[in-house]
Amino acid sequence: MLGLIFCLAFAASGVAVLLIFRHASFGVLAGVLFAYLCVLILVAAVMLNYPRTPRQVLVNDFIDELEARDRLTCASFVVDRAFRVEGARAEGPHYFLELEDGGIFHLCGNYLYNYEPIEGAPRHFPCTRFTVRRHAEAGYVVDLVCGGLVIEPEIEAPPFTAQDFAEGRVPGDGVILRDISFDQLSGERIAAELRAASRPN
Repeated sequence: MLGLIFCLAFAASGVAVLLIFRHASFGVLAGVLFAYLCVLILVAAVMLNYPRTPRQVLVNDFIDELEARDRLTCASFVVDRAFRVEGARAEGPHYFLELEDGGIFHLCGNYLYNYEPIEGAPRHFPCTRFTVRRHAEAGYVVDLVCGGLVIEPEIEAPPFTAQDFAEGRVPGDGVILRDISFDQLSGERIAAELRAASRPN
């Protein structure tokens, strides 16, 4: 959206500059165009380096609208440890979070990229306390409200394989696992990574 606005503003301002200085001499026109391009490059650089934050204004407006219509559900969690599995293709990363009661909360999806560290911006998630806000009817995550201390994932595992999906070893977004411990599950991912690395190319 910002890119479209930027392109439209660029085109409109370019036309305006040409109309205003259409009768000017070549030297004046060249100076104006040079200044215009310098400003354009500066604005583009600022936009490209603008840090992503978990709660942008448009997102807040959307959340406020959902709250006003009673279309938002909230669930809060306290987490001790976490590990991350890289997402395959466009599915987004997976996070397995050890809850204070011993359960393992699984989150996955492209929305999680908004909370990961990028150049110039720190990590926001996972953290020791957070609230998941979902669309009450559609079920997708609208926002994560991060609190407490940021937790660095204990391991960064490679993506799940097609076999993992086929055999049902990949839980859905928002599922809490009760039949396995955090250490067992993270150990399985480490073992799977070692097996994959040992296979001949």
